[in-house]
Parts: sequence; structure tokens; C-alpha cells
Amino acid sequence: MVIEAANAVGQTVTDQVSLTEKFLNNFRTFAETRGIDIAEAIIVFIIGYIICREIKKWVKHLLGKSNIDPTAIGFITEMIYFISLVIVLVISLGVAGLSTSSLVAALGGMGIAIGLALQDNFSNVASGIFILLFRPFNVGDYISAVNIEGTVVEISIMYTRLQTLGNQMIVIPNKTITGNIIKNYSHFNLRNLELTVDVSYDTPLPQCLELLKKVLAENPYVQNKENVTLHISEMADYSIRIYTRCEVNTSEYFAARTDIFIKIKEAFDRVGIEMPYPQVVVHHTKE
Repeated sequence: MVIEAANAVGQTVTDQVSLTEKFLNNFRTFAETRGIDIAEAIIVFIIGYIICREIKKWVKHLLGKSNIDPTAIGFITEMIYFISLVIVLVISLGVAGLSTSSLVAALGGMGIAIGLALQDNFSNVASGIFILLFRPFNVGDYISAVNIEGTVVEISIMYTRLQTLGNQMIVIPNKTITGNIIKNYSHFNLRNLELTVDVSYDTPLPQCLELLKKVLAENPYVQNKENVTLHISEMADYSIRIYTRCEVNTSEYFAARTDIFIKIKEAFDRVGIEMPYPQVVVHHTKE
């Protein structure tokens, strides 16, 4: 019994030693045949990794000198860094003697699958980069996009956030914005203020035009007063319509509009000019 146990233990030890020797022989053979390739691959990867980090720093420093939004700079540098690392990894595996064609094909297939699954998201990202690079508007601008007006409070890679005059937060996908017409009311320092004033048919028009010209000339909100435009635009059903256009500071647009309306109404009241409104005249007939 003891002899059988000793023989079993001895056989187990012998098997383990045999396996160890086999492993060492295989490792020695592998090291002799592929060890240099692996060492070269490791060196290539380390050097490539260092180069990728330096490229990332260089691109970030270069873009930092421009007017590109910091969010776009961070996204672009990280994308370049990631792609560079993938290229370095593929090259390193090739140096190690592994077939990279299947790996490249797998990465390509994976990229296509991810691209199809996240097509809308990638479109939003691409549109976000476009907005951040070419700046059709900036944070703080008052814009109109997809029939929505508001002040831009945030531009991210995926979405743009607008705050409306009603204090609502509107989140619009960047793809939707760049695919439609964008109106940026804050792009220029001056903005045209257009008003239409209705007066009755009894109004002496030359005097009325002179009065309007005086009101606009004396208004502190009006800029470049020599560019003020006044003309009769329409002979409507119940009034004569006078079109006025002047330049005001963009930041003061709504305040200027309100103040000019008030000053016109006060001036008309002083001289007795009537601003008509639709009226219905009913005639009663006796049967």
C-alpha cells in the first residue's frame, strides 16, 4: 500500500517535471525564434506611444493659438491621439510577426458597425465640430435656428442650448442646426430696426414724415442718423403705412424698439395725428 502510494507520488512528480521541462523547452524555442521580434515590437510600441503623446501636445498647443473653442480642441486632440495609438498598435503587432490583415479587417468591420449604429450621433458630433471651428454663432449670440429664437447659452459637441425670451431652455441637435438656415442677430454690432407706422388718410403726409424724421434724429438709441430711411409703403384699407428703418446697437435692440414706439406715439399725440385701427360701421335700415 505504501509502495503503491509512493509510486503514485513519484509518477505525479515525474509528470509535473516533464510538463515543466516541456514548457521551458517550448518557451526557449519561442524565445529563440520570436523573442527578438517581440522585443522589437515592445520597443516600437514604447517609441510610438511617446511620439503619440508628443503629437497630442503639439496639436493641442497649435490649436490653442487659434480661436477654436476649447471643447473642439480637446475632442480633436483626443481623436488624433486615439487613432495614432491604434496605428502604433497595429505596426507593433506586425513587427512581432503577427498577421495584421485580419486585425485591420476586424477593426474596419467594427468601425462600420459602430458607425451605422451611431450614425445620428456621429452626424451631431461632426456638426458640432463644424460649429466650433467655423463659428456661425458664439455663446451669448441671439440666433434663430429651425424657427426657434433664443440666446445661445452652450455649444457642445452633440447639442446647442438656447434660452428663449420666455426663459425656456431649448436643446437642439447640432445636425438639425447645420442642416437648416441660421440667423445670427448678434453677428454685427449694429442691427436694422424696422417699424411700420399707420396714420389716417386725413394726415398731412409731408408734416408727418418730417415729424418722424425728427423723432428718430433725437432718439439716443439711433446710430448713424444719416442712414435713417422713411417712405410710404402702402395705402391700406383704413390707413396709410409709413415704413421706417434705422440702425441701433444690437445689444439695445429691444429697448430701442420700445423707446422709439413710445416717442412716436407721444409726438403724434402732441400734434393730433391719428393712428387708426380697423373699424366696422353698421347701418340700421328701417323696414
